[in-house]
Amino acid sequence: MLKPLLVTLLAAAVATAAVAAPADTGNTRPAHLQGAALLHQPEQMSFGVYYYPEQWPQAQWQRDFDGMAKLGFEFTHMAEFSWTYLEPKEGQYDFSWLDHAIALAHAAGLRVILGTPSAAVPSWMGQRYPQVYRVDEHGQRHEHGIRAEVSLTDPVYKAFVAKIVTAMAEHYGHDPRVWGWQIDNEPSAFPDFSDSARKAFQDWLRRKYGTIDAMNKVWAGSFWSTRYGSFDEVLLPNATLAGEDKLSPHALLDLARFRADTQAQFLDAQAAIIHKYAGKRQWVTTDYTNVSTDTDPRRTRDLDFPTFTLYPVAGTNVLGGDSYAIGKPANLMEAAAYFRPINGTFGVMELQPGQVNWAAINPQPMPGAIRMWMWHAFAAGASLLATYRYRHPLRGSEMYHEGIVGTDGVTLSRTGREFTDTIRDIKAFEARLDPHAKLPARLAARYTGYLWSQDVFWDLEIQPQTTLWHSWAYRNGYTLAVQTTGAPMDFISEQDDFDRYPFLIAPAYQMVSPALVAKWKRYVEQGGHLILTSRTGQKNALGHFPEGPWYAPILDLIGDDVDGFDMLPPNTDGKGADGIVKADGKTWTWHRWADILSPRPGTQVLATYANHYYAGKAAATTRKLGKGTVTMIGVSTDDGELERALVRSVYQRAGVAIEDLPTGVFHDWRGGYDFMVSYNPEPFTFQLAPTAKLVHGTTPLAPAGVLVWKDEPK
Repeated sequence: MLKPLLVTLLAAAVATAAVAAPADTGNTRPAHLQGAALLHQPEQMSFGVYYYPEQWPQAQWQRDFDGMAKLGFEFTHMAEFSWTYLEPKEGQYDFSWLDHAIALAHAAGLRVILGTPSAAVPSWMGQRYPQVYRVDEHGQRHEHGIRAEVSLTDPVYKAFVAKIVTAMAEHYGHDPRVWGWQIDNEPSAFPDFSDSARKAFQDWLRRKYGTIDAMNKVWAGSFWSTRYGSFDEVLLPNATLAGEDKLSPHALLDLARFRADTQAQFLDAQAAIIHKYAGKRQWVTTDYTNVSTDTDPRRTRDLDFPTFTLYPVAGTNVLGGDSYAIGKPANLMEAAAYFRPINGTFGVMELQPGQVNWAAINPQPMPGAIRMWMWHAFAAGASLLATYRYRHPLRGSEMYHEGIVGTDGVTLSRTGREFTDTIRDIKAFEARLDPHAKLPARLAARYTGYLWSQDVFWDLEIQPQTTLWHSWAYRNGYTLAVQTTGAPMDFISEQDDFDRYPFLIAPAYQMVSPALVAKWKRYVEQGGHLILTSRTGQKNALGHFPEGPWYAPILDLIGDDVDGFDMLPPNTDGKGADGIVKADGKTWTWHRWADILSPRPGTQVLATYANHYYAGKAAATTRKLGKGTVTMIGVSTDDGELERALVRSVYQRAGVAIEDLPTGVFHDWRGGYDFMVSYNPEPFTFQLAPTAKLVHGTTPLAPAGVLVWKDEPK
């Protein structure tokens, strides 16, 4: 039997899931998209698997769908790369094969998620309308043979997308066997220098600035004679063709915004078509990558909730030892904390099922790693989890990408068995959860908001100022520092309610407006604890330096003057220069960034520089303001350990009890139970409270291990 469709969305129960009440995102989504009853019962997580019927003989479809259901999968996902089969000739649609596949999936007891095929256009389209492909930074037009090579601004391509999505929505929008829709596939704002992209950019600028003089002022048109006489003269900023010189950072920032807006509008246009025909019977999402650098999921308006893809083991070795086989530690934690607060619900649409084919190095996941990822997603509040894919391909560019079953189509792979065994374990555990449980006071007291802006991220990447600066790695360092405390964490925006969070951190928040600074000040005065870090407040909201001292917008807030900043060359051969910073009798080296702070009266020094001409100057400070505190961490050390200690000290000075977890060990809470998972390559001994009852796992917590316990105070 299929589970009911219109039931309570997890947003209504997120307070009883991974965190307390979700942040108020302040979005302008239609009422039916804010906590709409579309996805699933509170505290349950549906499991699914991708399948490509067009890649396999029809005689095997029923066997495969029956196999999915027997293994515990509840839904299957299909069609997102099948445009050539859905529209084999221009204007001639063929849904018969998909109808048959859906009927067989339904007969097996599986719900269906349909993908729109916009990421992979048929060959006839490129042959007749080559302008549908994007143009790269060298002026080369891309062509048929790979996915996601299209121009999102080309009118012909967009018209074909609208037609195929309309045809699918008309055909399946009323079909009760179709549970929901995925728009496109791993949407990305790829660079596009086509004529249509240039015209769309010019139109975007007209809407944004109104007059060319206003744009010239923001873009610094008085510099290098880069002033434009009209919007029709504006080029797409092309850093590749610019060579060694630097393009206007303000033009590049607007280009990033334009591309993200274009991607969001592309998704919303498809979602609007589906909602027109499906109404509230089916939900609509897309599968962002877990590390979203060029898109901005908060720019969409018509998706019901976000999902993301997650491939933790892809050849990197962040924590050393065997951690390469456990996975990048920040990926799932950050993705859940980022996507969950958008509207309270999220899913993992693609979880790595085993070995992959696309990384520089493609190792096998450690036994237990996939089980741990699944428990982590469940603990973090995911409402659906799918894996890519059911069958191991026998041909094509992904033939080394493992599936749930192996190359014979029936035998479980090692990781496939681990995946399906974990489905059974989680489904058996779900009945224990209490949908009315409230986040314990011990966790609510350390609940942390992480202020994030894609605009700020793009601005940092445009002007890094040193090859050692990598904004995403910098973000990872502070998210992992917060997670060592065991604090629940949400990524939030400037429009959110800061007062929901006893602690607020805004690392490298380079562009600030007077309104944001005033909001920070009110937050602190009312009892909040604010952590700012290197580069925060250097620029105003336009990305310009204010006419005043360095970091002028935040000086009165942090209680410091900033004498400047420094960065050093790497010391890889013993010939470079090390920066030294001291705190509590210990020393750390730094090279990446150092804000040189001069504390004002009433501001406490937490760390000082020990060499160079600014020896003795402050590297980190804190001050009381009203009922709260502001901490400024101006240095970025090589190993991040000082920052970790300073972040932890903010909670400690506030009198809040915290944990001391190793990097990559995460603590979540859901439905009355505590969860702990480990991406760390070393065992970790965690001391459970005397009142805690261990219900899953063993201690010490092994690498790729999972603990679940219930605190039962007497």
